[in-house]
Amino acid sequence: MHHTVSKATAVIATLICLLMSVTAVTAAPLPQSVPCVEDYTVQAGDWLSTIAEKYYGDVQAYTVIVNATNAAAQESDKYAPITDPSIIEVSQTLCIPLGETAEGMINGEIETPPPAPVNPEDKLLAIIGNRSFEDIPSTLKLVGGEFGEGQEFSIEAGQEIRLEIEPGEYDAYWSSPEGVTFSRDFLAKAGVVAINWFVPEESYVVTEIQRIPFEEDEDRADALGQFTTPSVMHNRTPYRAPEGKELLVAGNRSFADLPSTLTLTGGQFGGGKEFTINPGQELIVALDPVEYTVTWSSPPAESGIALSRGGTITPVPGEVTVVWVVPEENRAFLQKPGQPGQALR
Repeated sequence: MHHTVSKATAVIATLICLLMSVTAVTAAPLPQSVPCVEDYTVQAGDWLSTIAEKYYGDVQAYTVIVNATNAAAQESDKYAPITDPSIIEVSQTLCIPLGETAEGMINGEIETPPPAPVNPEDKLLAIIGNRSFEDIPSTLKLVGGEFGEGQEFSIEAGQEIRLEIEPGEYDAYWSSPEGVTFSRDFLAKAGVVAINWFVPEESYVVTEIQRIPFEEDEDRADALGQFTTPSVMHNRTPYRAPEGKELLVAGNRSFADLPSTLTLTGGQFGGGKEFTINPGQELIVALDPVEYTVTWSSPPAESGIALSRGGTITPVPGEVTVVWVVPEENRAFLQKPGQPGQALR
């Protein structure tokens, strides 16, 4: 891939609710239920950020809707817990608090109860969805372990399946009638939640691994970030490029919990497609052998540094390229299978 540098703008940041510390005169707020002034039914094309902007005038207030809905789900089956803010389902019911309540939740004056645990302690919980916007069905095939030589799961557009997978090594294959076939190896670890969604018509898969302790030595953790995804440290890469295309694997390794935005222009994305990649997320996308424009951006860190990288790339069929960013340092790294990561200047 050929890279040149240009600037891009940031689009969304993750808010962190701060709890008031206990002192002689001030006590931390007790968890409390949050009244829903309105129920919102998710429509096709909705994102939590756009719903938050509609109700509160701020895309960053999506955390309010997540926390309020999760609190409401503990009191009523009408609501479903949101385990990943990137995934909401059509017809899902969301709890919309008053604007004053939302402000209190953001500044820490109102604390919601923690969501009930959803992942089994002795297995990996895989949540797999088909986010086709053209009604294209997809198929996930898992090979290895309890799935033997292979078991297929059909997932219609807008549907989601949940699988509890025994620890071990597996192969995963995503396919659809109108799209390429993706495949990769993965290691299932107990107590981990892996969230995946496939958009067949645009040939990409997004994977999020919920936070788990970094299992490697401190020096390597400092070098690679909080998450092991993505990395290709051996000649036998876990990723396999579809026929006639290059496979781009993109990840965010922020230590400061900063989201990043990757914009791809050209090929199947035409005038441009934005991907919000949070820490711990991985984007796998098949690229045609044509020129693309790539831009990375992020909101500023506390230091004022923001990610601003970009350039043009010309994919090579059959190749796998892994790229990850550290937004708070405005750094980007590129890695080929069997080679060490290289900083992009």
